[in-house]
Amino acid sequence: MSTLYLKGIEQAFLGNINFESDTIKLKYMQTTYTPAPTTENFLSDVSAYEASGAPTETLASCDVRIDTANARVEFDAADVTETGVTCTTNKFIIYKDTGSAATSPLIACIDITEGTLTPVGGTLAVTFNAEGLYAIPHSQYGVSRSINSNNELSSRNNCGGYKAHRTCGR
Repeated sequence: MSTLYLKGIEQAFLGNINFESDTIKLKYMQTTYTPAPTTENFLSDVSAYEASGAPTETLASCDVRIDTANARVEFDAADVTETGVTCTTNKFIIYKDTGSAATSPLIACIDITEGTLTPVGGTLAVTFNAEGLYAIPHSQYGVSRSINSNNELSSRNNCGGYKAHRTCGR
């Protein structure tokens, strides 16, 4: 299940995260990592769970847009491809990089739909859905509500997503 972190939502509402001009990064996480969106706020809170041998990617072409047909706001970025990857991962986090892990707010933890990937010196490619990584519907979430049982803020069904695949080679 993918998750939006409360600190990221708060910082976006306060105007402290500009998805189109700030440095937004992707970091692959260990398979044992379980996000805690109410208590994990900054990169320093989760850095011990980074997948060993995993690269950190700076997201390019970040875009926030209104999807009037589906009545939601979507966040998207250019697809990511990394070669020579040796980590095992089944999820990644998105965060704003401030230059310090202690002040870099977590935005989202997104599950890889294909499950656990273990490239052996191969290529790890994350292809984001054409409608974005995630979206926030206008009518379903108030200040006091959380992710609902339909997982609408965290699965591609209603909120963006990605497709990850690997090409293993030596």
